[in-house]
Amino acid sequence: MPLFTDRAGRFSPLLTLTLLGLTLPALWLAVRAAQGDFSGAGPAPDLGLPPAFGPGDAGAFGGAPGASPEGEKARPIYDAIHLSGDWAVRFLLLSLAITPFRRLWHWPKLHLTRRRIGLAALAYGALHLGLYVIDQQLDLWRVASEIAQRVYLTVGVVTLIGLIALGATSTDGAVARMGAKRWRALHRLAYPLAGLALLHFAMQSKLDAGEPILMWGLFLWAMGWRWLQAQGGERDIRLAPLLALAVVAAVGAALSETLWYAAASGVNPWRVLAANWAPQAYGVRPAGWVLLFGLAAAASSLIGARRRGPPRPVRAPQQAATVTPR
Repeated sequence: MPLFTDRAGRFSPLLTLTLLGLTLPALWLAVRAAQGDFSGAGPAPDLGLPPAFGPGDAGAFGGAPGASPEGEKARPIYDAIHLSGDWAVRFLLLSLAITPFRRLWHWPKLHLTRRRIGLAALAYGALHLGLYVIDQQLDLWRVASEIAQRVYLTVGVVTLIGLIALGATSTDGAVARMGAKRWRALHRLAYPLAGLALLHFAMQSKLDAGEPILMWGLFLWAMGWRWLQAQGGERDIRLAPLLALAVVAAVGAALSETLWYAAASGVNPWRVLAANWAPQAYGVRPAGWVLLFGLAAAASSLIGARRRGPPRPVRAPQQAATVTPR
């Protein structure tokens, strides 16, 4: 894959900027590791709960906000393990957003970035697992035992294996060998793999499920857009269906947050749900950010409509001339 040029061999600012953006998190991790930022006391846990829940409710998770066992130290690469995994999920979700925004903005060249974004998600996922293995003193038996015993690790490894399969078949040669139909069927696995990645993200986040819920809402939006596209009639780029999709995805995120905290902590679900309607008191919850994203995406469809210009008239099919028998 050319790093800085398109298929015609011309320099591509879009692909170059994409590559730079994809490598920045790795460079940031490398600089922090060189400065010794991944050692020292562990950070106080952020439970991601609205303030109204209070320390008593947070205790259901195993401690009040900000509490941590005395003398407990973070492992030297603990933060790097989680940050690499976080970026793997973010890039995987970003790769699913390329197709919608290529249509919304009427920007065909945007699809050139999708492959490298997907490969970046695979690379950060592999780094995530590699750092975990290093943290376990390269004891592969212990790593295998942990993966078998901990469900969230099992989910993460299954997701990574699926991403490896997609990455290995992402070349033009693989498309030619497999055939377009089988290749597309295989790469539709990106959708359930993204769901598994988000599940792994939420399960390992434990108490701080704010970002996983936000990403889940964005995933619902991306899948809802694909449903609109499947309905035909250009509903996937029209303003009214996109506005409805923004509301549906936000409601889905709010309900998911409510069910997550109710199942994980026993917190009164109505209090979690009510927090979404009082941003002035509790701040904008994940569902609110999903709604803002959906509304912004709908508004951005006007850019694509302007670039497309007026709809082209549909020509009526010409009827074949009939020969009158003599």
